[in-house]
Amino acid sequence: MKVASVYLSVVLIWSTTPLFIRMSVDSLDYIQGSAMRMWLSLVLCFVMLRLFAVPFRFTAAALYRYFIGALAVSGAMLCVYWSAQSLPSGLIAVVWGLSPLVVSLYSLFLVPSTRLNMLQLASMALAVFGLYTIFAQGISLGGHLGLALLVLLLGVNFHSVSSVILQRVQIFNPEDSTHPLEQTTGALLLSAPVYGLMWWMFSGPLPDVISSKSLIAIAYLSTFGSVAGFIGFYYLLNKLSAASVALITVITPVLALLLGAYVADEILQSGTWFGALLIVVALMVYHHKALVLFFKRLLITLDVKKA
Repeated sequence: MKVASVYLSVVLIWSTTPLFIRMSVDSLDYIQGSAMRMWLSLVLCFVMLRLFAVPFRFTAAALYRYFIGALAVSGAMLCVYWSAQSLPSGLIAVVWGLSPLVVSLYSLFLVPSTRLNMLQLASMALAVFGLYTIFAQGISLGGHLGLALLVLLLGVNFHSVSSVILQRVQIFNPEDSTHPLEQTTGALLLSAPVYGLMWWMFSGPLPDVISSKSLIAIAYLSTFGSVAGFIGFYYLLNKLSAASVALITVITPVLALLLGAYVADEILQSGTWFGALLIVVALMVYHHKALVLFFKRLLITLDVKKA
């Protein structure tokens, strides 16, 4: 398996995920769309556990990790799906791209020896200004859009807190580490009843007719968006530096914006485009070292081929 092809696959999967999330709620409400995706993903994960002979444990340490992971699988994803009812998919990808910055802020308090330099702090300030621009545009177009952005940001925070706590556990208790597939399966398993409860309390029976758009989107999100994307991501972490993998969060918002505009005919106001541009620039500044290293390696590769 070539690293370049896996890298491109993960970029495409992450770029198209927001668009397919919007498609999944075409004929379903946000709870039904997210629950069906997660339950199907759970079944696929158990099949893969058996296929690859990965052990699944129910120790106290493992259950704690599953619970922390469930904060992202249930809390974060429910926020994303609720927001997808109102927000364009490209904008969802841009705001979700802020995750590395939010993770860094939480790491300052939860992970020892974490430091941020002045350039990283400046990139965060620029991202905040970009968010402000988007919020101002959203509120001017309707209060529900501003609320959707707030809920989406709450989802980003759920995801970031989950990631940082899992990193902290890995630092202090490395002996209790879990296989990535086991971790994902456990988080999905603990999230499954949450989605069932949400469905019972706030949703209702499935519609008489479920559109093909919703069914295709759920199938894609369950297989590629959840399982294949997860496998590819951890494969890259084993083959490349974390900085190189982190560049995916710079590329995906741009592609998602273009896909939303040209594939789904999503229309963004000028203020929203400007705010999204500021956030993408902020991400590039934040990952500037990785970008420089990436282009240096690219130039070296091109020179070798010419020779």
